[in-house]
Amino acid sequence: MSCRIISITGRSGSGKTTLIEKLIVYYNSIGENVSVLKSMRHDFETDPSGKDTYRYREAGARASLITNGKKFALISNIDGSSENPLELAARYFNESDIIIIEGFKQGNLKKIEVIGDAFESPLFMEDTSIKILVTDKSFDTSIPVYKRDDIPSIIKAIDQFDLLNMYNRE
Repeated sequence: MSCRIISITGRSGSGKTTLIEKLIVYYNSIGENVSVLKSMRHDFETDPSGKDTYRYREAGARASLITNGKKFALISNIDGSSENPLELAARYFNESDIIIIEGFKQGNLKKIEVIGDAFESPLFMEDTSIKILVTDKSFDTSIPVYKRDDIPSIIKAIDQFDLLNMYNRE
């Protein structure tokens, strides 16, 4: 069984989250079940020290899950070398029609790069897996460029350039 994955990349503050929100709204409007996985390089904490789930993991539990009957959160330690965002998405989002992965720069999926006002060079200059650009800037490139608010054209380009990466779930 496989899942469809859209990979969105870009520098911090470029507008990735705003684009993803708009894609979620669109895909939900046509009946698709969408999940999002954010991949980041720096450490983060969603499990405050001293709270129950933190204490369970400190005691040696590999994972803990907290729920109130309306939503849940899974907190798990992983071996960073053995589980990348693709594997996590396939494992935990198995009921999703479309999975959007934000920030998985090192992956070789076909990607959309969102370019904002950062002074850093765009990623497409070195990443050949970037197939379309979403930006209000102008670039001299053969890669198709779409304005940030032109969601219908971006959706069409996702289909046209086959940016729904197929990933086989095990």
